[in-house]
Amino acid sequence: MKVYRPYVHILLLNMICVFSILAVYPSSKAATYPSEKWEHKSPQELGVDGKKLQTLPRLINGNGCVIKNGYMIFSWGDISKSEDVASAFKPVLTTLLFIALQEGLISSIDEPISKYVPELSKINNGKDSKITWYHLAMQISGYGLKEPPGVAYSYNDYAITLYYDTLMGKVYKGEPDIVLKKYIAEPLQFEDRYTFNAFGNKNRPGRLAMSVRDFARFGLLILRNGKWQDKQIIRNEYVQKILNSALPPNFPRTSGEFAEMLPRQRSLGGTRNITPVGPGYYSFNWWLNRTNLSGQLLLADAPTDSVLASGHGGKRVLLIMPSLDLVACWNDTKIEDQDSSPGNPNTLMNQAVRIIASAVTKSPSTSANQVQLGISETKFTINGRPEFLLGISYYGALGASEDSILSDLDVMQKCGFNWIRVWATWCSSDKDISAVKPVDGTPREPYISKLKWLVGECSRRGMIVDVTISRGIDITGKPRLASYEAHLNAVKTIIDSLRDYKNWYLDLSNERNIKDSRYTSFGDLIKLRQAAHQLNPQLLVTASHAGDVSKEELSRYLKEVKVDFITPHRPRDSQSPRQTEAQTRRYFEWMKEIGIFVPVHYQEPFRRSYGEWEPSIDDFLNDLKGAKAGGAAGWCFHNGDNRKSADRRPSRSFDLRRGNLFDQLDNVEKTLIKKIKE
Repeated sequence: MKVYRPYVHILLLNMICVFSILAVYPSSKAATYPSEKWEHKSPQELGVDGKKLQTLPRLINGNGCVIKNGYMIFSWGDISKSEDVASAFKPVLTTLLFIALQEGLISSIDEPISKYVPELSKINNGKDSKITWYHLAMQISGYGLKEPPGVAYSYNDYAITLYYDTLMGKVYKGEPDIVLKKYIAEPLQFEDRYTFNAFGNKNRPGRLAMSVRDFARFGLLILRNGKWQDKQIIRNEYVQKILNSALPPNFPRTSGEFAEMLPRQRSLGGTRNITPVGPGYYSFNWWLNRTNLSGQLLLADAPTDSVLASGHGGKRVLLIMPSLDLVACWNDTKIEDQDSSPGNPNTLMNQAVRIIASAVTKSPSTSANQVQLGISETKFTINGRPEFLLGISYYGALGASEDSILSDLDVMQKCGFNWIRVWATWCSSDKDISAVKPVDGTPREPYISKLKWLVGECSRRGMIVDVTISRGIDITGKPRLASYEAHLNAVKTIIDSLRDYKNWYLDLSNERNIKDSRYTSFGDLIKLRQAAHQLNPQLLVTASHAGDVSKEELSRYLKEVKVDFITPHRPRDSQSPRQTEAQTRRYFEWMKEIGIFVPVHYQEPFRRSYGEWEPSIDDFLNDLKGAKAGGAAGWCFHNGDNRKSADRRPSRSFDLRRGNLFDQLDNVEKTLIKKIKE
């Protein structure tokens, strides 16, 4: 039987393991939060059509509220009424699970539940002894079913009850309401009654009751990536994992054949196999607006970054739209058709989210959910925190479909990558996918919009984007940015298009020192750098260099061009990996003499299928280790087409129209990814 092990997500990636996420979610330093009471603003003040929102309660009834940019902008019914939220409580349970991990109460989400419930080893020939926290939170535990853990999806309320009872009774070892108060309700300043005994302590304990305005506070906590005002309630990397670990669309569903459960096993309300909907959408008890095996979004008219907690088929919902900086919460509505929503835009659920999303008439403020790349001495920072940039080449991204990009980004993050390298002037074989016109550097649709979308998506995920410009000719021999004026216009176009984002840097000229059509003189670089600084003084700018940089060249980069960091492309020969640490230290020795210190960023080392030398796994790992040991601030897993094949396939990141990046890697590269985080 084929077993889907923990962390094997999105396309399964030929069983590439998923590791803890390095990407850091946006800081909410400048964000707005309620204090003891919600602060109210009119919808119009925040670019929302209030008349559209007024149609929402007429459509669905019940009680609800809409939060925009941290302000209450609309409500209906009794928003202070505390009532059962049904299955929408499950993400609260998962949040408490990760807080337990954060507090050291559990060792890992892969910890077996049998550590706390040894009786599991006595039923079903011991198969249930392997159930972990991860399995329970992803609804793949196989509890009460014939399948072993990790094999099949089943929306299973008996398993959720085991999850709740074990976490509260055996890990926190306290009264559940006190746990809720300490870790969530009190820090978030809940206004109304909250309890895990919605129907009393003898009627399905674990059923969570709270008001919609308090549930919206929990939603805002997740929107702000686990931060509440000046306190990190749950680590941002945990929020990242929770919201980006959807089961693959082709993940198997249970056969539905029952198996033994623990004696006197109770349920919070439902049965063992409630709905087949889940693969493609379900991530740590949240529903993500991703696609199923048929390519259908969960919610057709909601932003693709939307996430929701849902109970009773949509009757009780907490909806988060990060790209709109919006939270909506409702309870006791007429909606009961969430399971029918994929592929059907006319369900009541889809109609409700369509009203909310379409009511936002003005581009959202990015200040609250903004990732900011910075520099502290010789290190990069993300939202002020020092981070090593572990990246991957993604040159032809502008030619890939959005679904393909989303899948690739999912895998990148799960494998530990937190930045990508994308070209704004790229030709994928016979297809020009440049974001700027090669003749004059002006905007070129649809690729300039694709670039903006990609940078925004990466900002939402906490990822950094290297946007690279290159002079020269494309592979068909056609010139691109052949003049300084065209090059300058390209710089202006890109900076203007990405002005709302702070999670990217600009490489003014790829391998600018090579004396062919790529060549960009120091004189041109100085002027281009000055123009970039005038357009966006906060933007980090570099210019990449083919080969090791000499001391004289380093001085010119730092003193004349005034790059924010250096990006040497190390030589592509078998000696290179063992030289990287010493060469990095040499740069810092020269910087000390020059009197200017900047980060050293290896944005493009060697790659496979390039020349006679084929780098091994150890070559890549030694190069990465040498970079880190020498004090470098970033390193890239570089990849590209196979120069030795007649059609240059696999083309990897060079031509992403041909498939997802990770499908095009060879076995050495796939094994390398497994080992990088180790």
